Amino acid sequence: MKEIRIAIIGTGMISDRHMTVINNLKKRGQNLTVVAACDIVKEKVEAFGRKYGLPEDRLYTDFREMLKRDDIDEVEVCVHNNLHTSVATAVMAAGYPCYSEKPMAASYADAKILYDAQKKYGQKLAVQISSIYNPQTRIAKKMIAEGKLGDVYHVRSVGHRRQGRPGYDMPFFSHDFIDPKIGVHGPLFDLGIYHLAQMLYVLGMPELESVYGVQSCSYWRDARIDNAVNCHTPIEDLGVGMARFKGGISMDIYEDWAIHMDEIGTSFIAGSLGGLKFTDVDTTGGPLAVPEGGSIVGGGALQKPRLEWFGVDGDGVLFDNKIECAIGDISGMQEVALNPEMEKYNDNQLQWYSYLRGELTDETRVDSPYIAMQTAFLSEGVVLSSELGRSVTADEIKAMSKSIALREQETPFGTIRYDFDDYKPE
Repeated sequence: MKEIRIAIIGTGMISDRHMTVINNLKKRGQNLTVVAACDIVKEKVEAFGRKYGLPEDRLYTDFREMLKRDDIDEVEVCVHNNLHTSVATAVMAAGYPCYSEKPMAASYADAKILYDAQKKYGQKLAVQISSIYNPQTRIAKKMIAEGKLGDVYHVRSVGHRRQGRPGYDMPFFSHDFIDPKIGVHGPLFDLGIYHLAQMLYVLGMPELESVYGVQSCSYWRDARIDNAVNCHTPIEDLGVGMARFKGGISMDIYEDWAIHMDEIGTSFIAGSLGGLKFTDVDTTGGPLAVPEGGSIVGGGALQKPRLEWFGVDGDGVLFDNKIECAIGDISGMQEVALNPEMEKYNDNQLQWYSYLRGELTDETRVDSPYIAMQTAFLSEGVVLSSELGRSVTADEIKAMSKSIALREQETPFGTIRYDFDDYKPE
């Protein structure tokens, strides 16, 4: 098996998840080697090196210096939202394939710039969206394509935490999550990509017509925490919306980081003949993201995605079927046993490495950059609608979206200036 030599930019919490997947894949025989890592905070990259056995000459604070190495096959970008376009385009401009963390960007304009950079630089790109790489998503997509739900007419995309604002009341997360220049947006862009992208993908990427949205940052705060985490310009903790797609499909959107309620329901898809309820949508990376003898990086329990199929048969009899579709249970294991190739569709990184080796093509891989860009498009519609106080059309989103990705980044060693294309409204 061809070796893939990996470089990582950003050695915060999410890089540990990348490393966990890499190490678990190596145990399964994948020929993967992390050859270099970079972080603008010297102490962080040094700690990363000690943890994963990288010597000092493979550790960098300036990723531009790291990209001068001649032993890198691909680069994994593990920085925050508003640096994804900045850093990932720089990676591809330097001649490397790039695997970027979610969300694709903090605006549709920047997602489009990054998407177009693939063609401009002739490089491969992937975006981490763990929710679309498991049997739950594939089964739902197949059922809809086969007409088992009849004509789909309504969808609900849901994400909920009782209280969980990363970097604020979840202090083990970076404060960059709640920095309006770096994190920019709250739950709709953070965790919402998992739920929205899954719904769009299983529906076959329907074309958006319009969206009405409202965002809020009204959940409980305290000046003592504000001061402790240096957060005095709160970003939203709730995003809701109603979208309409061509063909008449509607989607109601609900995504929070914190709200005073215990349960608010799950994502579902409703059609004329049946409906699918989604339970335990994967937002943590699946079984490969769990270290041996440990727990998922960032907390939370390993999800076991399931579906519940409600319908009516030809005699008008209502039925309710439970579908176990987690990768770690008997159903998911049997899928791989019957067709070992499906293993490549059960994990973001494994699919990426398979794509780099040529085992998957543009036609056979899941096109995560396109899915992530369209998710950013829908999310941007909610943001713009909330700002304007009215619904917005798809054409208005394209016209009004602005590039906000950082073109200059202050670091302990000076200013990094990023050079990427301007957004040209379609």
